[in-house]
Amino acid sequence: MQILSDFLKANEIITKATKLQKDFVFKTRLQVLDQIIGTTRQGNPYLILPMRDSTSELRNIKKWINEGEQLESLRENFDVGSIFELVGKYEKRFNSITITSARKLSASEFDLSDFVKLPYIDEKRLIEKFFETISKIKNNYLRLLLENLFKEKEIREKFFECPASITIHHPYKRGNLEHCVAMITIFENFESFYNKNSNLDIDLIYTGIILHDIGKIYEYSIYNGIPRSETEYAMLGHLVLGDQLISKFINGIEDFPKDLENRIRHIILSHHGRKEWGSPVEPQFPEAEIIHYLDMIDSRFKSSP
Repeated sequence: MQILSDFLKANEIITKATKLQKDFVFKTRLQVLDQIIGTTRQGNPYLILPMRDSTSELRNIKKWINEGEQLESLRENFDVGSIFELVGKYEKRFNSITITSARKLSASEFDLSDFVKLPYIDEKRLIEKFFETISKIKNNYLRLLLENLFKEKEIREKFFECPASITIHHPYKRGNLEHCVAMITIFENFESFYNKNSNLDIDLIYTGIILHDIGKIYEYSIYNGIPRSETEYAMLGHLVLGDQLISKFINGIEDFPKDLENRIRHIILSHHGRKEWGSPVEPQFPEAEIIHYLDMIDSRFKSSP
């Protein structure tokens, strides 16, 4: 069967399969979205690889394991986010595509915008707002904690780059930073209305907003525009990871008040709101409850690019 000479986009493959109503072989460039292990009737494993470009997704792409190949080595090669130039065979009978050959592309061989649609994010504005908020915190212990934390280059860079989730909300590069600044902006309006008639600890709330998802710098990463879960830390989750990280930095500050430490750690551990939603504890004071609701508001209404 002759290979179609031109590279086809994902939407063109779908159109051709619909119009031709027969098998055909084609060349294309696609990005791996997921890995699913299938099993043949004989009990042999194979990979199902949902893939995409900027035009559409193709969900039923199969990579059979040839003689001399191992499942794990194939999974490592076809890791989520990788971009391949491949030859595929569309089979009408199964309405599926079989990969017959594939070459992983290096970063210099593709334009990421051909595969990933990302929202516009004003990175400079978000980072300026982030550090402006830290500079306004009057409590010396809280401000020092934040300054010490974000002086660390690795922490700062990971915080500014990581997504807020894999699929639920802000699932893209700098998504967590956007989420954090959105919560700050929402609370600024809340503060201007309520602060005259409340005893809220405003510094604690802004610190809690900045730190509540700090554990995500270890839980998630971005590869070629796709958010991925870091398996090394998956069993712990970002609430526990965040608590561990902040405890370490608090221990490095002389005479840090124990009650203030407990409140910050409680905010991190309780911000999901309910135990059935993953919080080891539920919010027990107003500042912790406010951060939970701010988190809920922004995550519920900013769910996709």
